[in-house]
Amino acid sequence: MVSTGGSDRSELAARLRELRERAEISTTRLGSMLGWSQSKVSKIENGRTRPAVADVQAWLDAVDAPADLRAELLDMAESIQVASVIWNRTLPGGRAGHQRSIGKLRDESTRIRLFQNTVVPGLLQTAEYTRRVLTLGDVFGLGDTARAAATRIDRQTTLYEDAKRFEFIVTEAALRFRLGPPAVLAAQYDKLLSTATLPSVTLTIIPTDRMASTVHAHPFTIYDLPDGSAVVTIETYTRELTLTDPEEARLYQRVYDTLRADALHDKEVRGFLTSLRDRELGG
Repeated sequence: MVSTGGSDRSELAARLRELRERAEISTTRLGSMLGWSQSKVSKIENGRTRPAVADVQAWLDAVDAPADLRAELLDMAESIQVASVIWNRTLPGGRAGHQRSIGKLRDESTRIRLFQNTVVPGLLQTAEYTRRVLTLGDVFGLGDTARAAATRIDRQTTLYEDAKRFEFIVTEAALRFRLGPPAVLAAQYDKLLSTATLPSVTLTIIPTDRMASTVHAHPFTIYDLPDGSAVVTIETYTRELTLTDPEEARLYQRVYDTLRADALHDKEVRGFLTSLRDRELGG
């Protein structure tokens, strides 16, 4: 994933390594002091992993870092928890390149949980629905809709992988978003009905008339990684944010669980989608 925080992470890594060496503490000993593996210490100070703020705090305590450096390095650790991609500047290959970049994170994950309150999630879209979403969303005038749409549709094959789990929470407002004529929406509802039967997919829907337990602030995706950590991504009109701080990730997981408790499940979902489809077809 393209990030604007790579140089800051490298600088933080170098500063932490310098403090450890100055304190004459080996990577093995530091790991033992902090209850970490030696490989975790090495990955942090070589810039291969983004340390949590709490990890940096523990490191600074262990090496007895000077007070004037603590605030500076903790601020730096806080800033690198959010990686930012600006669509029109930093994405090689345009939006198709971004689809491939997201695919890499998806490939590394064991479970993907997504909340969507604006449109149908990309992994569940028909080709025509995708084309219309990407056309409407091309605020920078990149003109790469056809290529980006083809890449997004190709990525849907991941739904058939037995080792992965996909959980979707979609609001009724997102399902009803009028981006095309009735036939487009009816076809999209049919696609949702069929995709929801896949063993790897769990689809839930929050009706508009359901009493809310939390605010539907914005769409987000949680990627659960094999090491037990989680990464959260958020898309805006102009950029994508990637959140790696464990505390922030846990907050989004709690919000997701609250949203899921408000949603329809299983047979209720099928009945709801069938009703929406029939309404579009004049039934």
